[in-house]
Amino acid sequence: MRVSRAAVSRRGWAIALGAVAIAMGGCSLAPAASPSATATARPTATPSGQLAVSGPPSVSVTPADGATGVGLDATIQVTAQNATLSSVAVLENGDSHPLAWVVSNGNTEWAYAGGLDLNAAYTVTATAVSAAGAETVATSAFHTITSAKRLLSTVLYVGNGETVGVAMPIELEFNVPIPAADQPAIIAHIAVVSNPPQPGGWYWFDNEDVHYRPESYWVSGTTVTVDAELNGVDAGNGYWGLGDWSESFSIGAAHLTLVNTQTRTVQVYNGDSATTGQLIDSWPANTGKPGFDTIGGILVVLYHDPVVQMQSCPTFHTTAACTPGGSEYYNEAVYDDTAVSSDGYFIHAAPWVCYGTSCSLYPYGATNSSHGCINLSTVNATTYYNWSQVGDPVQVVGSVLEASYSDGEGDWQTSWSEFAPGGQDVPSNAAAPSAAPSTQVATPTPAASVAGP
Repeated sequence: MRVSRAAVSRRGWAIALGAVAIAMGGCSLAPAASPSATATARPTATPSGQLAVSGPPSVSVTPADGATGVGLDATIQVTAQNATLSSVAVLENGDSHPLAWVVSNGNTEWAYAGGLDLNAAYTVTATAVSAAGAETVATSAFHTITSAKRLLSTVLYVGNGETVGVAMPIELEFNVPIPAADQPAIIAHIAVVSNPPQPGGWYWFDNEDVHYRPESYWVSGTTVTVDAELNGVDAGNGYWGLGDWSESFSIGAAHLTLVNTQTRTVQVYNGDSATTGQLIDSWPANTGKPGFDTIGGILVVLYHDPVVQMQSCPTFHTTAACTPGGSEYYNEAVYDDTAVSSDGYFIHAAPWVCYGTSCSLYPYGATNSSHGCINLSTVNATTYYNWSQVGDPVQVVGSVLEASYSDGEGDWQTSWSEFAPGGQDVPSNAAAPSAAPSTQVATPTPAASVAGP
């Protein structure tokens, strides 16, 4: 399924360090030793990890007070000198919200880099205390950029909570081209975590579409979670990520369909291998005739549709296909359709193949006569329709036409060595979204112009 992500807005947030931070960061200087009468004078050095004692306590905040047009990926940085931070509060438009920060350098620095909101006013108030108890306060009020082109991403075909087959890839589509130089940074903000863990990787098929798949088929029973932390991510050319989202799906029973265009058979297995799986049925089938070959390779079940109006003219655009009565003309409702490509290839019922009650003249499996689809009897097509699940692998062998990304089937045709390793947790300081992202789920509808019986 295609799931659209709506942007998630953070409102305001605050954090108070108080006594805990003082206990963690408060450190006193070691007592000065009595100098020996024979000791050689040497410069005074500040012990490692301790605060310098020269000068009064001070606090600096960036972005600076009064700054405007601050980018959504700007880091809020608070630094104390000659003191330790006792509290930091960040308010957005007057609302408070807890925020996770990262402390460093002996509790003298705090930073947030989780992405800011569009057209938002922020006020940072930081208090620091010196070792002698002197307190100082610094504030900064700044405003982020007022307009941005929105950066959206969509998980294709997989909806939150769905159960899918072992070959299902994760497909992300952006509504703006991502320059090649920026693509690694975008992916660094998207984590795929599988339980149990499996090696996986990302591959950009073009500058708007990136896919993730495991090195081998998913293990049945695996739970997969995709966490995207895109809020405040700069995609260039005025496009920014304006929301974070998370989605999970499960891997169902392992199925494998093996289609042989030379022997004209369809074999279905429980398991993901013809070698180790259990053969549960074998059916005669008709596949693509010469010039209309069925695509070969590892395809994936994308969806099911009880009826598709298949039309030859919008598919092939030839005189023979566009003239009623022409040798390649058809325009009819076709039933029990299992899509195995986004380019119009289906496994479906083809009752017209068998003429006569005994099928003695034109039996299924006698010849390849389709326009690229895999034709089964009505009984077998219905059985397959009900048995197969979205994400199941469908391996087509014996064809002279190899599937590619143009058919929507590049994931398992692309060499694993070309995938960039992924699957790690996102290294980010961002807080959790203040509200669950809203989603819109739509079932893909096959276009009649790309279907051929």
